[in-house]
Amino acid sequence: MVIEDGQITENLNSEELQNQENLSSQESQSAETVDYSNLSLSELISAMEKFCTKELVETNRKSIEDIRTQFYKRQKFETAEARKRYTEENGSLEGFVFDSKETEFKEVYGRIKELRARLAEEKKKEHEKNLQTKRGIIERLAKLTEAPESMNKTFQEFRALQEEWKNSGDVDSKDDKDVWEKYHLEVAKFYDYVKIDRELRDLDQKKNYEAKEQLCEKAEALGNSKQIVKAYAELQALHEEWKKIGPVKEEFKDKLWERFRAASTVINKAHQDYFASIKQQEEENLRKKTALCEKMDEIIVDLDLTQKQWTAKTAQVQEIQKEWRTIGYAPQKQNTLIYERFSKACDVFFSARKSFFGEVHEVENVNKKKKIALCEKAEEMLSRTDWQDATSDYIQLQKEWKTVGPTNFKDSQKLWNRFTKACNSFFENKKEFENQQNNLLNENIAVKEGIIKKIAEISDESKDDAMKTLSAIQAEWATVKVPISAKADLQNRYNEAVSALLKKLNIEKSQAEDWDFRAKISSMLLEKSGEDKVIKEARRIKNKLNTVQSEINSLENNVGFFSKSSDASKLIANVEKNIAKGKKEIAQLEHKLQVINSILHENK
Repeated sequence: MVIEDGQITENLNSEELQNQENLSSQESQSAETVDYSNLSLSELISAMEKFCTKELVETNRKSIEDIRTQFYKRQKFETAEARKRYTEENGSLEGFVFDSKETEFKEVYGRIKELRARLAEEKKKEHEKNLQTKRGIIERLAKLTEAPESMNKTFQEFRALQEEWKNSGDVDSKDDKDVWEKYHLEVAKFYDYVKIDRELRDLDQKKNYEAKEQLCEKAEALGNSKQIVKAYAELQALHEEWKKIGPVKEEFKDKLWERFRAASTVINKAHQDYFASIKQQEEENLRKKTALCEKMDEIIVDLDLTQKQWTAKTAQVQEIQKEWRTIGYAPQKQNTLIYERFSKACDVFFSARKSFFGEVHEVENVNKKKKIALCEKAEEMLSRTDWQDATSDYIQLQKEWKTVGPTNFKDSQKLWNRFTKACNSFFENKKEFENQQNNLLNENIAVKEGIIKKIAEISDESKDDAMKTLSAIQAEWATVKVPISAKADLQNRYNEAVSALLKKLNIEKSQAEDWDFRAKISSMLLEKSGEDKVIKEARRIKNKLNTVQSEINSLENNVGFFSKSSDASKLIANVEKNIAKGKKEIAQLEHKLQVINSILHENK
């Protein structure tokens, strides 16, 4: 109220009052929006714990409820993942236990609820107390006009009541308007009654002007704040202070209000833009999440994959899940739906993967048993000293190993190391044995050279004694083994010595041919793939023998028919001659086969 020439006029018009009420009634959010979707269960509990104070529990309701929603989503997701892993590793859910941390979370959230209830009760009591205080102030204001005190003392009491009103605190919203209107009614009555003088009025309006100017400056400073939500909340507090400040001179009233309202408009616009940008970001997040869902839909269309393809697809899905966790909230209405769509596609993929690898594990277990059996065989054979047969058996085991399919990664290298260790041990033992034998064989070179020398020293005085000596030497020659590198040279020298002896002894043609044949077969064995060549020669002789035997059988069958002929005796004599010749050849061929078998046996 201002006094103009003794008259008191209203300094707070209805439009200003309405604007203040509209600004103060706008909904405020107490904290910046935080994305809790990527936090673990423990991190969510820690985040909730931070709000367990009287100062934060009421001003962060949205954040608290966001944390609670994300905790149960995360718990559901991690429980499902743990079930999958446990089933894949153990084959069933028997004995499955998962620490969801729900008890710990409920304890923290319970403290939040207790704090809220206690604060609500305290706030209710405080509002009731403040209401009684304000009503008392109004009653005392009403009585000021009845007091017989001096004007100065009465005005001092009035200023004291104004200050007391300013500090009396908030009341419940349902009582606020009523008590505020009654207060200003009594203030107006007081101004009308006391007819305060211009000096006191001007001083009062000057103080009010300065107070409102400070509020304008604070509001303008808030326009530069980067924390939009916090700035908006502080603006509401400034509007509450504005309401409590008394009138200013009429000439300054509209200008001050327009300045304050302009600063408020800047903050309100920034606040609106901030949440519009959040909404825009949420729409972008929905677009990104929809694209990831479409990728998953493409993947699960065809899950008829090889093991290698499953591995590649799993890596691809894990990358998609990783990208999903980097994306914030979608709009509230679509957020749950898009999450369920993505989660369902992932469940389809991992369920099919579990089924596939279940079958793979069965095959791998069968292969594991086969490889263990091969390892055991290889280890059992380590003590064998029948080197040639054992080597063939080890080679066969190695061939069988190659035919067995893969085992799981954990067993594969372990089994391979076990198998190769046994095989390598055998071949090392064999090599050591062969080295020892080679040392002995090198010593036998001198022995065979001595045998060749003996042949040259055989006397030609008695052919029978010489042949007996040669036979004994031949038997001795066959028993003495030498290195392969020296074998050919020694055998050739031996053959030359025998041939020279036979020539010196004038041995019969057949006997000499026998010795020559023996020398030929022995030389043949020394050639590359010599044993194969000797076997081929034996096969040729066998075929020849069968052919001659068949011819003899045919001649013997036909002898009976010749008696009917006029020249029967002549024909029969000719046939019998051929039969005798054939039998002689058969005997020679059979002898050659015996020689070949004997030489092959000697060289093993």
